[in-house]
Amino acid sequence: MVLAPTAVSAPPLPTKTPLDPVKTPEKTPLRWRDWVVRLFNDPVNKFEHVVESLCKHVPGMSQDMAWSVAWQAHREGVAATYQGPREVAELVCEKLVREGLISDCCES
Repeated sequence: MVLAPTAVSAPPLPTKTPLDPVKTPEKTPLRWRDWVVRLFNDPVNKFEHVVESLCKHVPGMSQDMAWSVAWQAHREGVAATYQGPREVAELVCEKLVREGLISDCCES
């Protein structure tokens, strides 16, 4: 049985007030919204390079998870690699792009 890969979530941020899970995204302050780093399929990079880059730059990414993400991007054209705070997502995305991978980050 093959499990679908999921994005790696960042640890929760300490808050002074509890977050309201019922709030709509439009009413949620930007600093509390999760961002997702997406990896796109490309014909240039080898799987080994993609897996190595994911393990190196995505917090909490294991080698097995990285292989699953790489295959999902290959099959479906895109895969989520990380979900968490905007600052971390942007940093992860920047590092993946420097490795030559096609990646972006957006609000989840």
